[in-house]
Amino acid sequence: DPQLTMASEHTGLLKAGAQPGAGTFGVPEGLTTAEALVRLKEDGTNTLEAPPKEGILRIFVRQMQSVIFLLTCIAAVASYSLGDKYKAAILVFVVLFVIVLNTVGEYSSQDAGNALCKMAAPQTACIRDGREVLIEAAALVVGDVVVVKAGDVVPADMVILEAIDLKTNEAVLTGESSEVTKSTEPPMDPTAPFKSNMLYSSTEVISGFGKAEVTDTGMCTQVGLIAKRLGQNKSITEKNPLMSAVNKLASYLALVLALVIVCATLVAFWTGYQDPQKPCAEKDEVCFLKTAVLRAVVMSVALIPHGLPFICTVMLYVGSVGISKSNGLVMKVSAVDYLAATTVICTDKTGTLTEGRMSASLVLGFCQDEATRATGSSARESSLSFYPLKGLSPNGGIFSSSEVTQKHKEQMEKDFEATSHRQNFSQPGLRDLGVFTERSEAMKEGSLDALLAGIHMAIAFLACHGATLVKTESWEAKGNPTEVAVKVAAAKAGFWEEHGADGRDGRLPPVDSLRGMYPRQEGLEIPFNNVRKMAASIHEIPQNVNFTSELATSLKFPEDATHFAILKGAPEKICEAVGAMPLLREGTLELPGRELVEADQVLLKQRNMDLAQQALRSLLVAVRPLSSAEIEKLRSSSSADDRLAVVLKTPKMLCPLSLWGIYDPPRASVPGSIEKCRKAGIQVKMITGDQQATAAAIGAQIGILDESCGGSASTILCEKLHESSGRESAKSLRRISRRASEILRQTQEAAKGGKKSQSSLHPGEAGRGSRRLSVHDKRGPADFHEPEFRSEEELHELIGKVRCFARALPSDKVAIVASLMSSGEVVAMTGDGVNDAPALKSANVGVAMGITGTAVTQNASDLILMDDNFSTIVLAVEEGRRIFGNVQKYVTASLSLKFGEMLSLMVAIVLGIVTPLKPTVQLLNLFLTHVLCTWSFAFEEAEDYIMTIPPRNVKKDLVLNRTLVLYRWLPFVLYFPIIVYSSLCFGTIGTVGSVSNTKLLGSSLHIDLENGRSLCEHAGWQTEDGYKLDPRPFHCQCQVHEKGNPWLPASTFDQWGTSQQFTVDGDFQPLLHSKLFARSSFSQGLIAPCSQPEHKEKWCWAEHVNVMTSARPILPEGASCVEYGVKVGQSMSLVTIMLGEVLSLLSFRRDRSLSWALFRNPFYNLSFVMNICMMLFLVYGRLSSALDLVPLSPLQFLVAVTLALTMLLLNEVAKIFYRWQLNRDHEAVRQVK
Repeated sequence: DPQLTMASEHTGLLKAGAQPGAGTFGVPEGLTTAEALVRLKEDGTNTLEAPPKEGILRIFVRQMQSVIFLLTCIAAVASYSLGDKYKAAILVFVVLFVIVLNTVGEYSSQDAGNALCKMAAPQTACIRDGREVLIEAAALVVGDVVVVKAGDVVPADMVILEAIDLKTNEAVLTGESSEVTKSTEPPMDPTAPFKSNMLYSSTEVISGFGKAEVTDTGMCTQVGLIAKRLGQNKSITEKNPLMSAVNKLASYLALVLALVIVCATLVAFWTGYQDPQKPCAEKDEVCFLKTAVLRAVVMSVALIPHGLPFICTVMLYVGSVGISKSNGLVMKVSAVDYLAATTVICTDKTGTLTEGRMSASLVLGFCQDEATRATGSSARESSLSFYPLKGLSPNGGIFSSSEVTQKHKEQMEKDFEATSHRQNFSQPGLRDLGVFTERSEAMKEGSLDALLAGIHMAIAFLACHGATLVKTESWEAKGNPTEVAVKVAAAKAGFWEEHGADGRDGRLPPVDSLRGMYPRQEGLEIPFNNVRKMAASIHEIPQNVNFTSELATSLKFPEDATHFAILKGAPEKICEAVGAMPLLREGTLELPGRELVEADQVLLKQRNMDLAQQALRSLLVAVRPLSSAEIEKLRSSSSADDRLAVVLKTPKMLCPLSLWGIYDPPRASVPGSIEKCRKAGIQVKMITGDQQATAAAIGAQIGILDESCGGSASTILCEKLHESSGRESAKSLRRISRRASEILRQTQEAAKGGKKSQSSLHPGEAGRGSRRLSVHDKRGPADFHEPEFRSEEELHELIGKVRCFARALPSDKVAIVASLMSSGEVVAMTGDGVNDAPALKSANVGVAMGITGTAVTQNASDLILMDDNFSTIVLAVEEGRRIFGNVQKYVTASLSLKFGEMLSLMVAIVLGIVTPLKPTVQLLNLFLTHVLCTWSFAFEEAEDYIMTIPPRNVKKDLVLNRTLVLYRWLPFVLYFPIIVYSSLCFGTIGTVGSVSNTKLLGSSLHIDLENGRSLCEHAGWQTEDGYKLDPRPFHCQCQVHEKGNPWLPASTFDQWGTSQQFTVDGDFQPLLHSKLFARSSFSQGLIAPCSQPEHKEKWCWAEHVNVMTSARPILPEGASCVEYGVKVGQSMSLVTIMLGEVLSLLSFRRDRSLSWALFRNPFYNLSFVMNICMMLFLVYGRLSSALDLVPLSPLQFLVAVTLALTMLLLNEVAKIFYRWQLNRDHEAVRQVK
């Protein structure tokens, strides 16, 4: 094995059996190289298997599974067979373009597995053969003893053997970026999924030193489980909701197309319907059938929405651009559609719902005054609140908690300026005590909050010297997150590193003067550790102060005090040591004050519990005056513990000053976004690695939890999703030392003791139900570390009613997502850590963070939030719904236009009248109106109701719904033929006198013209095979109305054939050349009734006149009044259709009246102008003769335009009834939800 060879080269391992007695030394000595090699061969290298990429061919095949594509390809074959090669090529190009575009986009976005493998530690310090060596991390085996220190990446899962101030960052597994203290002791919190006496692969050591024994390597580690879940790819048949809906619609449409082809062919063949300008010869049934089939195929091809996949793709890309404007980066365009259909958003807490930074929310102060001192009652309290909380920005106010209202907070959010260092957030009835002038005025009025605000912030600034806050392009901080939070709070009162208070704001003098007045004694510091759980800094008290300082005038020390100590740490530890309470006297806080009484201790503990119930991390700050003698003792102390003993020796001198409440605050925009989701029928579920109490508190603050959700039942530990199979961990079977085994045994016992019995949801039915979810896969020896999950039915029941999940493992998130999706939900999953990547990949929409998100998570996602803000997801959902609404409008409009034209052709065939458009012109209009104009729908604004109705039902979705069909599509399809034929009849009847196809075709019977059954007379020849009709007439008689208006009187216009050579150009108008085809030019001797008895009622040419002779007197092609009248009618129809359709698109664009849509979409406006210009060019330009169109008179054009406007008016009337029904539908679905 090349990997094993490489590992042995790097570690100097001996071959197995090369050393007699090769095996395990004691824990300090680690393994022998020979034993390590044996284990390496048995277990494999300590590497992660990169999940395979989904093949590009597989993705290509999945993209091809579209019924519209199939119909379009069939249409391309039909077009090619009928000789229209250009159209066939265009249709094939559209199909391939859309498929390739989507395939490349999806293939290029999958690289999560490689990114995960790159996170592994390259090398590590390991004890082999009793000495510490640096080896490749891939060569680690179970039982190896590893040495870790600050800055290392943990190379494998390990049990801790030694730990000195060891802290790690486990965000890769938990998503929580806070430091985790590690020790050899059993975990204090048995519910924690990742134990405090274990180190986990790919996590980072923040501080300290430790030794640990490897228990699991490679794919057996916790991060290996993530790699395993990342290897699960989508099914080849999986489609996004829009594609599924389009396929369902196209399936029904295919049936309609088949019906249209059959019916149109049979009706045309049965009625003998022909094109008046290009008729078939009499009794030529082959020609009849061919033209009937051709006409039906053209009708059906025109009915297929070829551009639907392309337009949908364009709209999804437009939606992705719209989402990018809201700080979202779309990795796969299908995410836009999934967002539109999202029914559940599963979101991480830290950094998504919250700011992602610890912030001081509250600070409580305690002191005695003369009254409480005399009576011995508990201390007076002060409560200060910080708002707004914007991460590291010191631009926020400090207020008396009792004065701040929700209205004040909303106003501050409106006034907040992100670029400002510090605004004055004072409002009527609310003072910003962080501003020096405001604080001074309040102190003059005797405000305890104002006095303590200045003292708290100054002491906090001095105490948190290990944290720094500076402004570059943005605010940046270094240090412990808790200290940084306190430092930011101090900055809100004017204390920050770089330049202190700004005199323009009227706050404090520069903080350098505060540091200079109270210099820190660096050699006397007491650092924090896990045993002490507190830290202390020593500061000198200024002597002979020659300028006024707020702290110097507000805080008074004993006369013999030369220094003071500031202690900060865990309240439960410091409370045990404090013995005095500060005394408020004459506007000054004196230290020490009165001795602490029992009521004071009760008060401190109660307030600490109150903060815990609010999910606030507490920090107690205490101050202790020090004399010169005590300072000498501190200097002579040899250790930090000795110095701490000196500080704590006299409890009556140590006073609690402030109790801080610190937490990761919710983003200000999140509660409103949660409420917006609720109104939109979208469930929001929070999945976090944090504690249950913290999850419940944050959930209640932002609105995920409310009175209707059943209280604590809506927040559970993720361990409740697991099956209590009683399976022992496979770690007990691994070859590890006795000490490591004992630590693991104690950990397992502590975990069992801290867990409640995991009984079945339904007593007596344990193990019931199916196990078909992805987390129910078969487990091998390497999967012992993954929990067994409950049955699919139990998970559905439990997950469906829970809103907050705490202490989540990566596999728990996958289980939650898989359960929701299998129950029919469309799920969006958010996350930033590597632990979230499997859930993101398995969800319908994986949403990664752009700022805090890892490369693994981002590569597994469909959408990246560039601002890490939950509200951006809601904006993306809104954009997705806008796009789907526009797709609905496009499909409704497109099918309305297509079915309207199809029905017009069917009416023509059934009634035997001339068609409104020729096939060539119809296909041209298809491109100009149905494609070029409809793409502008992608840029339509959202309807105002889209976020007030539940998501669509993707299982029943057909894009079109019953209301759209009955109130938009059907009315248009019904009145469209009426309006179009009104235009056709006006032009044709006004010019010719009839629209009957039979009359327009003409007849060879010499009595038909006289009886009004025909407008033209044809002659023919008697042959052995029967009578052969001359396709050109020798005589036409039209009823021409004045000004072409059928409502005005008509006059007879006679045309007779001529044997003269005559070429008709495109501008020729027969009605203006009556003398050219007068009866006098016709030779009567060339025509007579046929001699054969069976044809005696027909006209026949003389025997010497044959079909090839140029001497026969006929009306040249394009010269008859009948042909001209048909062209006039079809030209008017084209104007009415093109203008009416483009105006109807204006109406289809919005659900409101068209007045709301006018000029609001520049892309439609451009398309409208282009369409009108092309319409005028087709009718009045050089192409008109080639398309059998003629220029219209002003009256004819005006009538055609008026009828087009009538189409728009009727569409608006139908929309009134549509809106009425739409409101009823929306109200009905809201009540159901």
